Amino acid sequence: MAIFLGVFCSVIVDVSRNDGDFIMGLINIILFLAFSGPGGEVTPKHEDIIAQMPQNIQQALSKFDLDSRTTTYAVCPACHCTYKPRYNKGSLVPIYEETCRNRPTPESGLCREPLLHKRDGHTELPKPIKPFVYHHFHDFVGNLLSRPDLEEAMDKACDDLKDDLDNPPPEFVKDVWQAEFLRTFEGPMPGTLFIDRHDEGHYGFTFNVDSFAVEGMRIRGAKTSCGLISMACLNLPYEIRYRPENMYMAGIIPHKELNLTELNHYLKPVIDDLEMSWKTGVHYSKTALYSSGRTVRCAIVAAVMDLLAARKASQLAPVTSHFYCSVCQCYHLDTLGRTDHEKWELRDREALRQHAEEWKNASTLKDQEDIFKSHGTRWSEMWRLPYWDPTRQLVVDAMHCILEGVAHHHFRIVLGLTDIFAASKPEVAQAFTHRFTKVDPEDTPLPDEMTVKEAKTINSIHALLTAPLAGLDNNGHIIDHAEYDASVKGLSKRLSNRNIKPLKFVALDVGVVPRDSPRIYKNEWVNGLVSWVSYFAASYLTAASYAVIL
Repeated sequence: MAIFLGVFCSVIVDVSRNDGDFIMGLINIILFLAFSGPGGEVTPKHEDIIAQMPQNIQQALSKFDLDSRTTTYAVCPACHCTYKPRYNKGSLVPIYEETCRNRPTPESGLCREPLLHKRDGHTELPKPIKPFVYHHFHDFVGNLLSRPDLEEAMDKACDDLKDDLDNPPPEFVKDVWQAEFLRTFEGPMPGTLFIDRHDEGHYGFTFNVDSFAVEGMRIRGAKTSCGLISMACLNLPYEIRYRPENMYMAGIIPHKELNLTELNHYLKPVIDDLEMSWKTGVHYSKTALYSSGRTVRCAIVAAVMDLLAARKASQLAPVTSHFYCSVCQCYHLDTLGRTDHEKWELRDREALRQHAEEWKNASTLKDQEDIFKSHGTRWSEMWRLPYWDPTRQLVVDAMHCILEGVAHHHFRIVLGLTDIFAASKPEVAQAFTHRFTKVDPEDTPLPDEMTVKEAKTINSIHALLTAPLAGLDNNGHIIDHAEYDASVKGLSKRLSNRNIKPLKFVALDVGVVPRDSPRIYKNEWVNGLVSWVSYFAASYLTAASYAVIL
């Protein structure tokens, strides 16, 4: 029970490994105190019990045999080629190749990069310099089939769709099982649908490859990142489909970014299992609902990734190339944004497969580059799956497509809601409009021999005059005299900061007529403009109907 308590906290409560070690340490202390006598002595029997207790959470988990079967591959530090270990008969000790035998290009020699740490006099076998731990796919499916509720729900998904084939597809698709692809997806036997399972289990999965920052995002960018290969069973009900305990993690790629076809080496183990599952099926000796066992076939229904990972997994040209679309034959960046969708033609799946095989079988690097330049594809491990069709099964996930794509473009580009926009001062709404005489600073000669700098301030004076005054209601009635007086005083102060020539030009333009005097001072032009605005705002008249006579 003490061991189970620590395991429960780790598996169900999802505490971290460090916290799990802390819990197991406390359990050991509690047992020691419980077994101790009045003088602190412990009997030999109790000492034996304490000695058998796990000292950390990993040892506790191993007692329950909860971990799935894994294989640790040796990865070449240079070309990322993966090597599966071999075992001597009756031994569980893995034996690896010592050097890489991969040819990165058709014309290059063997890589010969060391794969293992040096022995340094130790008797134990050397370990891989760069390990890749692969979690066996068949074990994961076996774990799902060990629960009767999950096995029943997974079979029900195929059966329900098969029974619904005579009905027209729904206009609004709420789940992948209502989509047209699964209604027409052919199974491993020619002429049959995938959902026509008979007594077998037919399960569809999403396939995902993505990179993430292990230590989170930093101001200067991610320092440590790696990749993740994962899958989710679409046969499970949507509400439990993406729970962590129901997700399959094939392995973690110990590298930040991979170039060209290097990702193929990490995909190979899981594609091996998926290819076997499709072609021959995997027989389980016993499941929750079939005590005599059953055969199961699994398939990738959709590869759901961001654009960058999707093109690397399928080995298609990136979206920044002239082959920017993986679905249609729209070609060249000059055609981006075209809307004549009635003329778009789908890419030929068989032609893509042929070009990928030609690339793999090319005898020189130049031939491979010419094929890629002409057709935008390289060989991908995904092509080993007989049903693989990137034009239909390569899906851009909703987060990147909608949230970081369409929504991002709409709010940041179309509406302009950016950090700069948020920091900028909001534009002041006009209280009224008036047909002011505009002055272009580029036109010469300028009125009243104004300078270009003075002419540019005329527009700002127009804005000050039409700005709303505080303390007024919607009908122009004064409701707060203190606010109104302060607003008029502020307008007068801001106008006083302008040069006299632009002030005089605007005043004469709106009808502020000077009195007969040899000299008119700036404050008189300012007072006239303020009176013009105040009278109009308080009287709710049109601006053109009033003139102030000084």
